[in-house]
Amino acid sequence: MNGPAHPARRTDGAARDHMANTRTFLAWLRTSVTLIALGFVVARFGLFLRALPATAGSAGAGPVGISAFVGVALVLAGVVLTVLAVERFLTARRRIDEGAFVVNVRLEMFAGIAVFAAGLALAAYLVLTR
Repeated sequence: MNGPAHPARRTDGAARDHMANTRTFLAWLRTSVTLIALGFVVARFGLFLRALPATAGSAGAGPVGISAFVGVALVLAGVVLTVLAVERFLTARRRIDEGAFVVNVRLEMFAGIAVFAAGLALAAYLVLTR
């Protein structure tokens, strides 16, 4: 067993860094899937609200068109977040191997801004459709 070290058995910390990078990547993917699912639910909820008055015998459906816009925006934010997560994962992996890893918070900033914008849009939607 005096041969070259197996990559998973390195003692220089790179293996741990790669595993942490993978865990972070998977967390971003879970966040992306959640945004996409939320967007789908919001968009489909608008269709449900439009169909509801027809089944209840009401005349108007009200201003529910914004739900489709907000839903599609959330889905697209999830897709963009997935692309950024892949790019970040690959860049971090390369930099860990080079020994030149530098923390970059661009992805976190995008996610924070996307969640902020989605929250404002959903709050506006709730106010407008009361």
